[in-house]
Amino acid sequence: MTRSLALVTALLIGCSNDQGFHETSGSGAGDGAMIEVTPMTLSFGVVSDSDEAVVQTFLVKSIGNTDLEVSGIEISGQAEGSYTILTDEPTFVLPTGTSKEIDVVFEPVGANVQSAQAIVSSNDEVQPKVPVTLTGEGAIPELDISPNPLDFGNTYVGCSKDNWVTLSNVGTDDLVIESIAHTGGEFLMTNTITLPLTLAPGESESVFMEFYPELEGEVDAELSVTSNEPLGTRTATQTGEGKYAAEYEDYWEHPANSPSDIIFAIDKSCSMDDNQSALANNFSTFITELSNYSNDWQVMVISDANGCNQTGILTSSTPGYTSTFQQAVNSPTKSGYTEKLLTPAQWAVDKTDSGECNAGFLRSNAMLHIILVSDEPEQSSSSWSSYVNAIIAKKGDAANVRISSIAGDVPGGCWSGSQSADPGTGYYEATNYTAGVFLSICSDWASSSNLELLAEASVIQNTYALDNEAIEETVVVEVNGTERSNGWYYDEASNSVIFETNAPEEGDSVTVTYAAPATCD
Repeated sequence: MTRSLALVTALLIGCSNDQGFHETSGSGAGDGAMIEVTPMTLSFGVVSDSDEAVVQTFLVKSIGNTDLEVSGIEISGQAEGSYTILTDEPTFVLPTGTSKEIDVVFEPVGANVQSAQAIVSSNDEVQPKVPVTLTGEGAIPELDISPNPLDFGNTYVGCSKDNWVTLSNVGTDDLVIESIAHTGGEFLMTNTITLPLTLAPGESESVFMEFYPELEGEVDAELSVTSNEPLGTRTATQTGEGKYAAEYEDYWEHPANSPSDIIFAIDKSCSMDDNQSALANNFSTFITELSNYSNDWQVMVISDANGCNQTGILTSSTPGYTSTFQQAVNSPTKSGYTEKLLTPAQWAVDKTDSGECNAGFLRSNAMLHIILVSDEPEQSSSSWSSYVNAIIAKKGDAANVRISSIAGDVPGGCWSGSQSADPGTGYYEATNYTAGVFLSICSDWASSSNLELLAEASVIQNTYALDNEAIEETVVVEVNGTERSNGWYYDEASNSVIFETNAPEEGDSVTVTYAAPATCD
């Protein structure tokens, strides 16, 4: 039978698609391949979770004058997961007049009406795709997670935004939720649901979720819920975007010949005679090393009795400054504070105002470097931190305060030849707190290389206090316009960038860019 004749016959007897034939038109019909699919609808009835899978069959027949080539049979539609095609040949050829049965299995993964289509693709030129309607009903539990996706929108980094995800049983049987898992570190489930949780048809439970972005940018997360529904595990997506509240750029420029204000405080107890001589005899070496960094320096040796200077304020233009320094260091003056050097050091800084004994010493643009020398621990009446913080407060900028110590090793003390020392506790902590230099008093501490370290610490700034609170992960450091990826760290406690190695020197510029956390509601 030709295609035109088949169409006419179908129209005359009134069978059309009800008899399993697809519609054709006279246009384009020829002597090629033709397909017949019967029936065009499969009904699977109601299937519960405990029922066996239901199988229905439709027939694909070649009714043309040439071989019918079936290139695939695919399930499509809203409930496509509930249906499976059973065939050992996804593609096949039917000579004219032959047919093939196609089995379809219905195992509902959703509740209520489950509709889909089995679409047969072939080389029939008139209708290359023939749909078979599939209908069935699932009498099962079904989980719905909504909203899905859940978009939290924009949220400032450091702040949080919350919302709810609802778990509902939209099926016709009890839903038992066995586990709830979540991936995505910037989203949190903040309420606790006791599991297993049973939801009758129509019941629901809410999960409270919080979005807490740590960095700027889009973030995705996934909620996974495992239950007794046939699908097993169902997932839902959460999205959000972190935004920085503000971004800042702080800038420093180090002039050539950077100014430095240096205070020496020496323990003058009897055991310190050799160390006093070593300091006095090597002061010129210290100044030589210092001149490699700056000639704009001020030095004074302070009395342990009242913190006033014993030398006047020495500068590079002071006549005989070396001998003046040596005389002050070797002088026998001694008081009850000789082993409590942080006390007179604080007094010395406090007495720099007009009319005081150290007036004019503390310059606002200079590094303040206090060098303490003792073979005993620091024994002031209050904690070391109280004196150091008072010095910083007077200076007004922690980045420009450095305390260095020549003292006994911590924690065990030290001994070398005729020199021995108890642990320099208090001095050691003050030195670390201000990123100064700690030298063992039992070592060759007065060597040129060690004095160079003290000279460098007198001038080179290694701490840069930021003007605003920073998010650590956003801090970027540039020296002379080139980014530094190492050699520094961000200290949250002081809100500062601290160089551990290769600190910027005179003539260098430092730029620190960073984002600041928001003030949250």
